[in-house]
This record gives sequence, C-alpha cells and structure tokens, in this order.
Amino acid sequence: MLIALLIVARAVHIAASILIAGSFTFEVVALGFTSVAECNDLRGVKRSLLRLAVWILLAALVSAVLWFWLEVVSMAGLSWTLSLPARGRSSCLKPYLVMSGSFALVIAMALALAVSGLAGNDAPRRPAILALWLLSVVLLVSLAWISHAAAAGVQPITLIGDALHLCAAGAWIGGLVPLAIFLAPAQVSSAIANIVPLVLGRFSTLSLCCVSVLIASGISNSWLLVGSIHALVTTRYGCLLVFKLALFGILVGFGARNRLAIKASASTAQTRSRFLQQIRRNVISEICLGAAVVVIVACLGVTPPARHP
Repeated sequence: MLIALLIVARAVHIAASILIAGSFTFEVVALGFTSVAECNDLRGVKRSLLRLAVWILLAALVSAVLWFWLEVVSMAGLSWTLSLPARGRSSCLKPYLVMSGSFALVIAMALALAVSGLAGNDAPRRPAILALWLLSVVLLVSLAWISHAAAAGVQPITLIGDALHLCAAGAWIGGLVPLAIFLAPAQVSSAIANIVPLVLGRFSTLSLCCVSVLIASGISNSWLLVGSIHALVTTRYGCLLVFKLALFGILVGFGARNRLAIKASASTAQTRSRFLQQIRRNVISEICLGAAVVVIVACLGVTPPARHP
C-alpha cells in the first residue's frame, strides 16, 4: 500500500514538474515573443495555458507534500503519524531540503503567475513569463537530487545527465499538452490556423533536439545504473527500463510522423482541416504514451537499480 501511494505521488509530482516546464517552454520557444504571439486570437489560448499552469502548480504542491511524507515513512520506518526518531533524521535530510526548495519555487511561480494574469498585454507579461520559465526549469531539475542518479558513485556525471534528461523530457513531452491546447481552436480560427505551420515547425525542431539529448543522457544514465545487458533483462529495474525504452521508441515514431506530416502539408495540396485533425490526433496519442512513461519513471524511482545490491 505504501509503495503504491509513493508511486502515485511520485508520478503526479514528476508529471506536474514536466508539464509546467513544458508549458512555459512552449510559450517562450514555440509561440515566441514575435508577431506570432501578438495575434488577438491567441489570447484565449494564453488564458487556457495560464489556467492550466495554476492547476499544475496546485498538483505539484500537493503531490510534493504527499511524496515527502511517504518518503520519510518509507526510509525511516515510521508509523503514519510521523514521529521522527533521531535515526531517521539524517536519512530524510536530503528529501527535506529538496522539497523545501520545491515549495519555495512553487510559491515564487504562483506570484509570477499572478503578475502574468494581471498583465493583459504581451509586453508587461514577458518578464513574468520568462521568470516562470526559468523557475519551472529549476523545479524540474531539482528532481535529479532525489533520484537514483544522486545516489550513484559518480555523482557529477549522473546528476548532469539526469538534469539534462529531465530538461529534454520537460521541453518535449511537457510541451505536448499546450500544443494540443493550441491546436484545438485552429479549425475555427483562421488567424491561428495561418500560424500553425510556423509553430509546429518550431516545436518539431525543439523536439528533435530534445530526442537527441534524451538518447545521449539515457544511454549514459542506463549504463551507470544498470551496468550490463544481462542485468537489463534479468532484473526488475532493467525490465522496467526496457519497457520505458519501448514506449520512448513509439513516441519518437509519432514525432517523426508529425514532422513528415508538416513537410507534406507544405509541399502538397493537403486540406487544412485534415492536416490539423491528423496532427492533433498524433499529439494526443503522444500525450498518452508520455503519461505511461512518467508512471514507469515513478516505478523506477522506488525500484533499486541493477547495480545496487
């Protein structure tokens, strides 16, 4: 029961951290602060992204509290009342520090969101959005300090690799939900439909860079935590990792299909409605696969790595 609750709390917090970073990365990189972002029909999309960010922050805060509570119970062998003995305090220090930093980041992001919501025009919103983007990346990267990478023997390498892995996952997988929100009104708004190829092109290029980082950092982290091909197929951690890699391969396939569809729409007479339906259908499929990957990552977090006794 405790492990199941811990997996749920980890999955929700990791998903919220990835999604909040991806949302602001999408707004900064894909939409940008150029003339694209000044389209009047995008105001509804931006309001939707703002509401999404508020709910994500709430989920991140609640799941962080639950995660820390369950982590302390699990590591220190405590009862549910959490009367912390001296023997458990040292082992719980690192999660406490990381979670305290997460709470501070969430509060700072809530204040920046309030400023962003009060500023109706693009120009006053830009500093708040940039601040939110940076804070969301820091919140996401902080997860590396309570992962298996932080406990590995070669900490600088594993921490850097895990941080890069998280950033790439946040920019790509976390950006899929705001992309779906952006594509929703495109079929009824000609102004948004006209900029869809440009935004999709930016996001596709970003995704391609993220996939390259994910592959490189994933290979490095897998070798340091698994150690051998034999352990990859004979341990619980290795089997979960293989399942994650299989889902990642399918995700890359959907991403490649989207990229080919974008190029085909620019060179053929494909109808706009059919093109938008196909892209949005693929994006929703990617979101489902990304959610499954997050659940597996949460399971990996409570599973001893193959290199650990």
